[in-house]
Amino acid sequence: MISLPVITINLNNKNGLEKTIESVVSQHYKNFQSTIIDGNSSDGSRTLIQQYSNHINYWVSEPDEGIYHAMNKGIRASTGGYCLFLNSGDWLSEPTTLENVFAQDPQADIVSGDVYFLDTQTETIKWEVFSPTRLTAKILFLGKLPHQATFSRRSLFNTIGLYNEQLKIASYWLFFVEALLGRGCSYQHIPETVAYFNMDGISCDPQTASLPRREQLGVLQQKYPRFLPDYERLDQLEKQRETT
Repeated sequence: MISLPVITINLNNKNGLEKTIESVVSQHYKNFQSTIIDGNSSDGSRTLIQQYSNHINYWVSEPDEGIYHAMNKGIRASTGGYCLFLNSGDWLSEPTTLENVFAQDPQADIVSGDVYFLDTQTETIKWEVFSPTRLTAKILFLGKLPHQATFSRRSLFNTIGLYNEQLKIASYWLFFVEALLGRGCSYQHIPETVAYFNMDGISCDPQTASLPRREQLGVLQQKYPRFLPDYERLDQLEKQRETT
C-alpha cells in the first residue's frame, strides 16, 4: 500500500482548515500522513490543530515566509511514495477518494485527478477542471494541472528540488514544467474527482489575477527563453477564448 503525505498549509483560516482536516481523517484509505504547517495563526487554528492532534502525524505553528516556504517545511517533514498538497479550505471530495485513486495502482511520477472549483459565496460548483489524459507542452505552459488533485512522487523533491520560494504563486507550475518537460518524468491521469478547490485564495483574487502570467514569463525568460514565443502565442489564444 502506497504511503501518502497529505500536506496542508494554513494561515488564519480555522473554518476552512477544519473542513480540510475532516475530509482527510475520514478517508477509508488509511496509509496517509497528515502534515499541517500553520503560519502562527491568531484565529484559533492552533487550538483546532491540537484538538485533532491524534489524527495528525506532524504539525507546527510558527511564522513562515510565504506559501512555498510553508510547503517546503511540509515536504521536509514528510516521507512516503507521493505527496498531495491540500491547503486549508480545500477538501477531498469523498471518504473513498484516496481509496479509489490508489486502487488504480498509479505508477507515474506525477499523477493527476480532477477537481471542482467551488464559489464559496454561493456554495455552488463554478466548474470542474479535468486533468489531461495526454499531457502536452501547451497544457503545461498554461498551468492546467490542479495541484489539489495532483500526486507528486516524494523522491522528485530530492532530485529536482523543493518549490521556488522566490515566486508567490507560480512555483507549482515551475515544478511541473521542470519535472515533466525538463526532466522527462512520467505522467498519468486518473479519472477521479479528487478535491474541491476553495476559490477564496490568492490564485482567484482579482487583485492578483495577472501575477501567475507575470511570474511564468519571468521564469521562461530566465530559464527557458526558447519557449517564450510559443508561450506568448498560447497566452493570447487563451485570453481570446476567455472573452468569447
